[in-house]
Order: sequence, then C-alpha cells, then structure tokens
Amino acid sequence: MVEILETGTGAQALARTLHEHEMRLRAIERSAQAAYTSIEGGTMDIYDEEGQLKGSVGVQPDGGVALVPVNTDPPPTPMPPTVEPVLAGLVIGWAGTWDDSYATPTDFALVQVHVGPAADFTPDLSTHVATITAQLGGTVTVAVEGYTPVWARLVAQNTAQITGPPSAAVQGTPRQAVGQDLIDGIISEVKLATDAVTAAKIALGAVTEGAIADNAVTAGKILAGSVTTAHLTALAVTAEKIAALSITAEKIAALSVTADKLAVNSVTATKIAAGVIDATHVKAGSLTADRLSIGTDGNLIADPSFEGETSVQRVAAVPFWSIVSPGNNTPKALRVDATNATPVDRNIPLTLAPAQPGQKVWLSTDYLVSADWVGDRVSFFAQWLDTNGLSLGHSTISTSGPVVRGTWQRLSGVPDSAAPAGTVHLRISAATAASTAGTVTFDNCSGRIVMASGAVGARAELSPRGLQLYDDEGEEAVALVTGRPNYVTLSNSGLPVATIDQNGNAGFADLAVAGKLTIGGDPIEEHLTLGARGLVAVDYAATSINASTTDYGFLELAFNAEGARMYRVVLDAYADPSVAGGELVLTLRDGGNATPTISSLQIQSAIYPMASANFHRVRIETIRSGWSFGVGLHRLLTTFRVQSGPAGQTVRLFGGSNHPGLFYIEDVGPYLAETGVYNSGGGTATAPKQKLTKTYAATWSGSYSNRGSYNSYYGNKCMQGYYSSTNGIQASLIGFSSALATDLAGATINKAEVYLYFDHWYSNSGGTAVIKAHKHTSRPGTFSSDAEAQSIAWGKNVGKWVDITAVFDSTTWRGIALDPNSSSSAYYGRARGYGETYPPQLRVTYTK
Repeated sequence: MVEILETGTGAQALARTLHEHEMRLRAIERSAQAAYTSIEGGTMDIYDEEGQLKGSVGVQPDGGVALVPVNTDPPPTPMPPTVEPVLAGLVIGWAGTWDDSYATPTDFALVQVHVGPAADFTPDLSTHVATITAQLGGTVTVAVEGYTPVWARLVAQNTAQITGPPSAAVQGTPRQAVGQDLIDGIISEVKLATDAVTAAKIALGAVTEGAIADNAVTAGKILAGSVTTAHLTALAVTAEKIAALSITAEKIAALSVTADKLAVNSVTATKIAAGVIDATHVKAGSLTADRLSIGTDGNLIADPSFEGETSVQRVAAVPFWSIVSPGNNTPKALRVDATNATPVDRNIPLTLAPAQPGQKVWLSTDYLVSADWVGDRVSFFAQWLDTNGLSLGHSTISTSGPVVRGTWQRLSGVPDSAAPAGTVHLRISAATAASTAGTVTFDNCSGRIVMASGAVGARAELSPRGLQLYDDEGEEAVALVTGRPNYVTLSNSGLPVATIDQNGNAGFADLAVAGKLTIGGDPIEEHLTLGARGLVAVDYAATSINASTTDYGFLELAFNAEGARMYRVVLDAYADPSVAGGELVLTLRDGGNATPTISSLQIQSAIYPMASANFHRVRIETIRSGWSFGVGLHRLLTTFRVQSGPAGQTVRLFGGSNHPGLFYIEDVGPYLAETGVYNSGGGTATAPKQKLTKTYAATWSGSYSNRGSYNSYYGNKCMQGYYSSTNGIQASLIGFSSALATDLAGATINKAEVYLYFDHWYSNSGGTAVIKAHKHTSRPGTFSSDAEAQSIAWGKNVGKWVDITAVFDSTTWRGIALDPNSSSSAYYGRARGYGETYPPQLRVTYTK
C-alpha cells in the first residue's frame, strides 16, 4: 500500500477505483427501491418515515395474498345522521361529510349505523343495525320494535377495521300503522288473518257502506284480485271506509272497479300510495291534454311558497319543521325550529325529480333567520341519487360570512358541481346548520334544471341567472349573469384575442372607433390638448439675402391659429455685415390672411449691434395665444435692415446646407393666462397669480322624491326624471369637498367640469342629463338648486367629463344637481353616487 501511494500511477489508479465505487453507490441510491423485487412465499413489511410498521403485503398466515394495514389512524367523526320515520322503522342517512375533517380518508371502509335507547348510549355490537359503504353517503332503513323514541349514531371504520369516535345522537320515532288499538264492534286488521277474506267468503252484494267501519279495509287484509264488482253494492266503498294506502294495484282484479262502484270524490290523493298508479294501470288515451297541468316556469318544487296540502304533508312526518304565517309577501312559509332541540344539522326534502349525469341545477330561496338563532349557515341543495336511492353527491348553495338576522334575504345560484355518473334522480332540500335556539324560515323556493348543450367541453348553459358559454377546453369564455362578475373573452382557434372583464376593462388586438373615444371620462381630444402639439409650420434657409437701411423681406410662413392654444414664433439665422459698426434690426410682421408686406403689422422686433465684420447667429422670438393672433389664417413675414452704421453698409441673412437658418411656428400647449406682476425688487404686497386645476371627489349625494324630500331608499344613488307616481319626478344633489370653498375664495373660474357615470336610462340608447348648481355644504332634507340648467346627451353605462362652466360660473357654488323637472322618459336615468364605483368628481380650473 505504501508503495502504491508513493507512485503517481498507483495513486491515480486508487483514485479511479474510489470514483467508480462512488458513482455506483449514487446510481443505487437513485434507483427504485424495489424495481426488480419479488416476494417468495412470505410478506414484505411497509414502514412510515419514523420506522413504525403500517402494513404488510404478500402471503398472509392463512395462505391468502393481501395488503394488510396495521397501526393506522382512526377515521374522523361523521356528521350526525338524518333520521326520518317510516312504518315500524326509521330511515337513517349519512351525507358523506365529517364533523372534524374536510376530506374522507383514503383508507375509508364504511360507516356503522347504531340505534340505542338513549342519547348517550355507547355504540357496540348490540346496537349495530346497518352499514353505509358509499363514500358520498347514503341511507338505510332499519326496523325498530315498538313506537317509543330511539336515538341513532354513526361510527366510521377504516380498512384496518379501526373505528373512530361516534357522531352526535339524533332522535327518531317509528310511525304507527293505525293510530289506536282494536275497537270493539269492528273488524280491523288484528282480527283477520292476512288474505283471510276472499271472494268465496263474501256473498254477492253483502258488503255495503254501513257494513264497513272507517279505515277498516287495509292492504294486508285484501287478497290480490279478490275484490270484484260482483262483491260490491253500488257506491258501497267510500273514501272514509278505506284506510290510507290500503288498496294497491295488486289487490284489485283487472277491470273490477268501475265508475258506478265509486262514490263521487271517494278516491283522493291521500288514498293512493306513491308509485301505485304507473303506466300499466293507465288506460291508453285516457290522459289527454286537458287532464294534465304543466308548470310554465319550470320549477321542480311543487307549492314553492307552501300554501297548500302538499306542504302540510311535507312537514307532517319531519320533526321541528312546520308551516307558519306569514311568508315573504306570501300567506305562508316553511320554518324549522331549533328551540330545545338536539344541536344537529336539519334538512327537509322538497321534491324528487328525474335527473341524468352532467346536469346542473339552479337553486334559489328566500330565508329569514331569527335574532336568537345561533347557527352559522343556511343551505339549499340538490342531492344526486342512483337507482337504489343512494346519494352520489351534492350541489349546494350556502350563505357565506356572517348570517344576516331579522330580515328576509335571498340565496340563489348554480353550484359548480354537476350530477355525477350513475345519477337517475335528484332530491332538492332546504337545510340549516346546528342550533340550539331560534328559527329559520324559508319561502319562494325554486329549483330549475340548467339548459345546457352539453356536459363538458364547448357548450352553452342557460339558467335564470343568465347565459354562460364555454370553449373547447371547458373554460368559461362568456358570462352574462346576475349576482356575479360578467365578462367576455373572444377566441380564434382556441387562442384568446380580446377580453372585456368584470370591471369593464378591455383588451383588443386592434381597435377602430367610428364615433367619439373617451379615456377616463375625457374625450381623446381633451387628452391631446393637455400638452404641446409641436411644430405647425417650418422653413429652412440655405440662401443669403442682402438688405441696406430699408426693410427687406426674408422668410414667410402661414398657419391657422386656434383661440385656446399658445404659439411660439422663432427666426434663427446668420447675419453677416459688410463692414463693422451699426446695428441689425429684425422685425416679425403679421399680414393676417392677406399677403404680408414690409409695412404689415409688427408683432415683435430685435436689435443686434455689429461690432465686427464677422458673421454671427441672430434670433427673434415671440409667444402669444391664438386669441392674441386672432382665430384663423395668419401669414407671417420676417424683415431686416441696418441702422446707425457706416455709409453704404449692408448686411446679409443666410444659412448653409449644414447650418441652415430656421423660421418656425410651434404649438406649445393650451391657453395660459398671464399671471406675472411687476416687482421693483423691494417686495410686493400681491403675489403673482397662478393657473391651477384641481379635482374634488364627491363627499355626499342623494335622491329626492317629487323634487321634495330626501329618499333614503336609493341611498347615495343619483336618480333623475319620472318613472312612476311612486316617487314622481325625481332629482338629485351631489356635494364635494369643503376644500372647494377655500380654493375658490378670491379666484377666477376659468373652467368647470363634472364627471358622472350613468349606469341606467329608461331607453337603451341613453338619455339626457340636466345639470344645475347648488350651494349646499351638506345633504339637505329637501331639494333646492339654482334655476340655470345645462342639458347634455348621455349613453348607458357611460362615464365622462363634461364642461359645465356655463352653470358653475360662481365661486359660491358647492355642488351640482340633476333636475330635469320633466315627466318625459327621455330624462329618466340613474347616475353613480358617493361611495359607489365611478363616483362623481368635480374638476375646476381657476386663476388665483
């Protein structure tokens, strides 16, 4: 070893060997732990990161091959069960949700159903009556001896057969078949053996109305096909002689019951069991259009405002639910009472309807939560069911955030989840969270199937809330719905090319506007006028021109003056006197719209002494407004001459190809008033004036009914015009910051503008805003304003700045009024107010 280390070749070989071993070790560490592993006649144990055995896979001690979990965590606590009474038993259900977990564990196996004699019973093998295996929940029907109350609890079990904590207990009482025991003097079901009365035992015509006690005939006492017309006297069996649901289809011989054997109105809805009358029992052609009543609005819920017998039957067998008066603008409503109740979620089914996979449903309800209710959620949901009536999932709308108490509220929407595979029915129910006090009242419930052109991919969905369109990937492309953001995305071959989002922001590849374009409420031309426009005329001089002591013309330029613009006129060239001495006189003249001459109006001049005979740069400049020039065409001429120099002196003005003379006219921006003052250097009592532009946000607003008292119904919204006699001709007042008064004190208003956003007009094409001024410093109780008005055409959903200088011409005004004082629909509109999006603003340009 020593010899190897001492030789370079040996050290290199050792290093290579160590490197190869390291690479092999890294490769082993990176490879799958059991990529080529098999289990030969035994098991392989599975451990977690802490080394604890969690299971084994392979051949087990009994010879079977399986994955056996061990040491797993107990499952969570199920939500309390739903319990509904049925004849001699209970229907116990689980909604597939958990009291202390948001998700179902992956090793979920089943939920045990336990029934005990008291609310605090401990679930064990003796109380285990049924099992629910579906992860999404389900219902089971269990038989219960006697008619005394019992309690149901749920216990979850995982694949390792480990059970979790039991749920809260829910009470239920089985429903009795007959409300009382045997009464002497009648033959009831306990006196007759099943199928004891047959056709051979009844004499023809022996069964008459007087021979049958009320509710004595039940389904279990009639042999199938035994009752025929020959055994009944005309009109002998009436409604009060038949126990509810006792006569079913299999108990009546074909064609045995004819019209002459039935008393008028004797067969009513309460006497016919659900599902008994099906297609095989309906005579062909007997159901005609005049016998059917079809809901015109598509509501799946019968008696949605709970006024009729259907709703009375709904609540008859459901604890804590009742029909109360009044409802929300209806005579009655549905109420759940939590007073002294076990604190569990409560729900009541309202309808059962056919459904199919992929369907969505629009749900809505009015609800009123009492002030003392202590729950935290009100829900309305559709439960998707399979052919066995087991739950496959839920589509739910629920309150979000704190529940509003004491006033009627509206809950509506289309849940995102659709009916899963295997769905054949849907059940719509109202539900509330657990509470130990108070009530929740429901009214005007509605469930409607969403009209859709498909379940996935590109499709259209139409529901009472609006229209939604989806692209090929199933992504929402157009949303025109109420109660949520609206937007439109346009695509080409799956690639989005334009979007209008929920806030009104838009993005386009290209945009062409045939009419007026506004930005932030200002017309685009207003933005363009905020800065200089640049050169409006220019000329370059590369030729020399000579002059002596008489004015001689040099360069001419023409331009059109706008009154509200400022212009700079500049001549910049080289002057070269023939001899030293004297002065160069430059003059700028304005010929108006006629040809200028050396005698035209002088508007600027400059004098340069010529101390040497060398050429040098000279310049003449003026800045003035379009109003000073005079609006319209102006032809400007520069002239020059020498004075006070040697006899015979001349001068030339020129520029070269690489150093040209310049004569140009430049638009330098909007009109600016003169604000300077003379100052002798000893200080002045009055500071120079400034031209200022300030924007003031609205600080209050409101609407006034009949141009009179403030109408709190509209809050800060600004209504104007006439819609109905309810509010008459409406007007609005808008006030602005108190800083307005301070800023305008002693000022001269140059321009006043207001920004308003009208989101509604009576006509879709828009309307006319009538704007006035007012002097209110805060919102008054009654309406008043200045009489002078300015009318401006306005579009729907348009916000813009408009010039109101004509009416806001005094520094004492503090806000504006919207007051058409006309019943014409052309003036009926609504503008956004203080505290809303796109609120009113006032922009004042003043000199002070």
